[in-house]
Amino acid sequence: MNIRKKFVIFSVLLCVIPACIATSISIENLRNKTIEIIEQNIITVADDQSSNLQDFFRENISNLNVIKSMPITENLLIYSNNKTNSKDIKKNVDMLNEFLISTKEEYFYLNELAVINKEELVIADSNNERIGQNIMLSDNDKKKLLNNQIVVTNIIEKKEVNNGIKSAIIVSPIFSEGKYEGSILNVIDMTYFKTAIDDIHFFKTGNVSIIDGNGKIAYSNNKEFKYSINRVDSKNNLYSQWKQVNFNSNPKGIINYNINGVEKIGYYSRISGTDWIVFSDVQWNEFKIPLNENIKTIIITLLFIIVIATISYIFIMKHFFKPLFNLLESIKKIKQGNYSDRFIYDKDNEFGEISRAFNELISKIEKKRRYIENKNRELNCLTSNIPGGVHRNIIKDGEYIVDFLSGGCLNLLGYKRHEFRKMFGRKIFDVIYEEDRERVEREINDQISKYNRFTVEYRIKRKDGSIVWILDNGRIVEDRDGRIFSYNVTININDAKIAQEELRLSEERYRIIMSQTEEIIFEWNVEDDAISYSDNWQQKFNIESNMSNISKKIYNNNSIYKDDLKGLGKFLNDFINGEKYNEIEIRIKNKDNEYIWCKIRGTAMFDQNDNLFKVIGVIININKEKIESEKLLFKAQRDSLTKLYNKGTVENIIKEYMENSNISNKHGALFIIDIDDFKSINDNMGHLVGDDVLSNVSSMFLNVFDENAIVGRIGGDEFIVFLKDIKSEKVIYDRADKLVNGFKAGYIENNLDYKVSGSIGIAKYPEDGESFCELFENADKALYLAKNKGKDNYCVFEKNI
Repeated sequence: MNIRKKFVIFSVLLCVIPACIATSISIENLRNKTIEIIEQNIITVADDQSSNLQDFFRENISNLNVIKSMPITENLLIYSNNKTNSKDIKKNVDMLNEFLISTKEEYFYLNELAVINKEELVIADSNNERIGQNIMLSDNDKKKLLNNQIVVTNIIEKKEVNNGIKSAIIVSPIFSEGKYEGSILNVIDMTYFKTAIDDIHFFKTGNVSIIDGNGKIAYSNNKEFKYSINRVDSKNNLYSQWKQVNFNSNPKGIINYNINGVEKIGYYSRISGTDWIVFSDVQWNEFKIPLNENIKTIIITLLFIIVIATISYIFIMKHFFKPLFNLLESIKKIKQGNYSDRFIYDKDNEFGEISRAFNELISKIEKKRRYIENKNRELNCLTSNIPGGVHRNIIKDGEYIVDFLSGGCLNLLGYKRHEFRKMFGRKIFDVIYEEDRERVEREINDQISKYNRFTVEYRIKRKDGSIVWILDNGRIVEDRDGRIFSYNVTININDAKIAQEELRLSEERYRIIMSQTEEIIFEWNVEDDAISYSDNWQQKFNIESNMSNISKKIYNNNSIYKDDLKGLGKFLNDFINGEKYNEIEIRIKNKDNEYIWCKIRGTAMFDQNDNLFKVIGVIININKEKIESEKLLFKAQRDSLTKLYNKGTVENIIKEYMENSNISNKHGALFIIDIDDFKSINDNMGHLVGDDVLSNVSSMFLNVFDENAIVGRIGGDEFIVFLKDIKSEKVIYDRADKLVNGFKAGYIENNLDYKVSGSIGIAKYPEDGESFCELFENADKALYLAKNKGKDNYCVFEKNI
């Protein structure tokens, strides 16, 4: 195939076809972008109106909530539901009616404001004539009200509501002490929706409609939409498209439909908290005509480009191909070895420049050859000065026969060239130390069978009798004639081998030392996030001695006690954040599946750029010391008789909770409990019986209060309880009743007639005191009052005590 044909094919493949493809893609992108812009516009309109109507409903609900929060509203409902007659009822009704009338007059779209009791009977209304009448709500709406939900009804067209004019009712339930008493509602007409929609203008054919949950239209500026949404027609598929939408699972979406042959696109958006929907639509034709005009312009431009390309091709054929053909002929002759041939072109243009450059290039070829020869000599000098050398071997029948040996290799061996040939002949394996030959031959054969190259280490015996380790890297190469060579670079690694052996001996000493100690050494490679332990690790624990992704794995296994995971994570992060030394005490599961206390000490290691790359440290078993320490701490914090917290400990724990609760806005209650007439029990029945009473009472406290309470003994017969994280005051009274009943259920052993009782003073936190002292003082005042009331009871602090 000649150049001309190739050029034609090239032009078609790289110019015309890509231009057509690019044009098609541009047209499709333009079409898609136009559709995207249209959809986004109608989505924006519908979403904006949905948001506006949602704000409209919220404003109405807010107005209703203001009225229902008035005490007069709740009182009237309670009186009405309880059938209570009072002289003040008529006065209160008149007052509420006046307020409802004034509120109605503020909003042009409000038709009626009313308060109904739980039997749906109007007890107050902006229209006095409606008082005493019933407002019938649907069962579903009643259910929502009983569940304390706001109700926005669908469109109502009944005579008893706004004289049959299209209206909707917004209802807000009223509860008193958790009991449904009735509702407050307003009746709105459609004037608000008409005003809102008539002010909207988007595109030439854009329309907006508002529809309730039953498909009734509140208002629409699209007559065809009003006619078609609830009508089945062969020229109209809006009805079928609308009925297919599940508005519960898809509260927003796009619908494509046609009415009387006119294609339209619409977007619906459900108003949050209601079944009402905002729908915006526009005709496709408004955009198809300008879109088609743009596409037509693109196609004309493409045709113009093709015409220009054709003219350019004819020009190129005439003015460029002939000199190119002459150039190719010259190149062909030069490839055949005729370097005397030249490309002749006498015109002063680009081809003239090419001709001169080409001829100069051919003239330089001989110079390049000489340059390459010089470089080869320099390479030989370079290889002679490396700490080793290079050698080439011809491989025949598995034998490696020396073909070339650099001066560096001879220096490594300590021989001169003629001495080497006399001593070893031409077999390279004869140079290798005799004990290594079999191993080296085996390793070379194994490696070249897989990779066509090899790397081996072996010893050689120098002329002076010394043994030297060398590293030999070789690559197998086959030349054009089928001969196989190995090209090798040999380096003296004797010093590295000596250092490696010293390191091995050092590691062996380290291993022996570590096997004789109880402490476990660990090493955390921060960059790889991998950790390794000394050999004695697995003698004590079930965790693998080498782990990767340690920062993630510590949270996904039960080897670390769950309450210690957060601390361990902080321990690791502190090093990453620049800490040089750190230590922590955690519990680790041993081989007996028991958690034991261990102390971890770590030290960071930094590279020359002060970047953390490793943490090393020790893990020490401190389980015995920790258990003994906890026993001593328990004895120090507990009362010896009751095993409850002693006075100092319970006070510190409560103060600590108060400091933390100031941040988290928590609530609590302080109980001071005093056993009534305890002195007489000691005096009449002895101290042993008194101690037994104290122990029994303490056990009763622990049964009444869960782990969320702090219980302690602060005196001979005085106890303190702090109840944490109270959700409601009911919990306080519930625990107080259980305490009183707990005392009443108790008695002194062997004396059923001798009952034990207690008096209790209670103060609420933070209402009755934000500090421990203030709270204790107020609880003590409440205890004093309980004693004065005859004992065997409780009293909650009030400021007027």
